[in-house]
Amino acid sequence: MTSQFVDAWQRNNEANLFILDQLNRKKLSCRYSERTRTVAAQFAHLHNVRIYHLQNRAKDLVGDLQTFERGAQPDKRTLCSALSKSEKAISQFLEKCEAGEKVKTWNRQPTTFLGYIIAHEAHHRALAIVSLRLSGEKLPKEVLYNIWNWGKKGKLK
Repeated sequence: MTSQFVDAWQRNNEANLFILDQLNRKKLSCRYSERTRTVAAQFAHLHNVRIYHLQNRAKDLVGDLQTFERGAQPDKRTLCSALSKSEKAISQFLEKCEAGEKVKTWNRQPTTFLGYIIAHEAHHRALAIVSLRLSGEKLPKEVLYNIWNWGKKGKLK
């Protein structure tokens, strides 16, 4: 049985990958204003922050995960691969937390850490969606509504 922490985390990552699946190269290069991150850079940032948390809280789980260089504009395949790998490492970390391990340098319960990292990722998903909208590359309503289908069994469709 998948832990509750891991299930919530995996649903969050599914939302990221679901949005990425809808994007082409042009959409990945959109940004909501000059000197802000592109859509690709928003998702690269999520991966980098995951590694940051692992390096500071569970170094043994970093393995061969690599961060993206500042300003990198990875393609969809590279982003999906990186996010899938860092999702697995964070899942392992969350399993340890659910088993009673404390979150190093975090002064609250592990559930609040999970909420924190999911909220951070939702914030950047929203920035990516706004970037698309303001660039004239708006996602279809069906895609936007489906991001919220966390309660359904299986993957987002």
